[in-house]
Amino acid sequence: MRKIAIGFIVFLLCISAASASTAEKDTDFSLISAEDLGYKIVPAKVDDGGVSVRTVYDTITQGETNWHGKTVSSYTESLKIDLNWGDTSDSLKLYIYDPSYNCLGTFYDSSDGSINGRITLYINNDNGIEQGTWRCRVYGYSVSGTEDYSI
Repeated sequence: MRKIAIGFIVFLLCISAASASTAEKDTDFSLISAEDLGYKIVPAKVDDGGVSVRTVYDTITQGETNWHGKTVSSYTESLKIDLNWGDTSDSLKLYIYDPSYNCLGTFYDSSDGSINGRITLYINNDNGIEQGTWRCRVYGYSVSGTEDYSI
């Protein structure tokens, strides 16, 4: 009986370790591509205006995940996402989710065409951006200490 109990505990520890290593991936709610949903994601210029996720200031550490959202309540064809941490020695990862929880992509510092501690993108859809709460998940991919950022 004792061997069974120990085996069961080892089994639970293995499952726990496996789920911890995939915890980041488990929140990628959908495997549908942005293109399949009618979206085009393109680099944006920093100062060209447009509807964007409200500016929030936050901090992040290695392996930490922060969520931010923007409610789109009227018809628009474009949404701007601007994640700015300004420190190229640290690396953040950005995931963008539509209101239906489809993950539209994973983005890195170079995703907008330059490595500058900033990811600035437009999400375009000629048929209109889905109304509801758009979510951005910021992940501390490679962070030394604590990194300040805005989104």
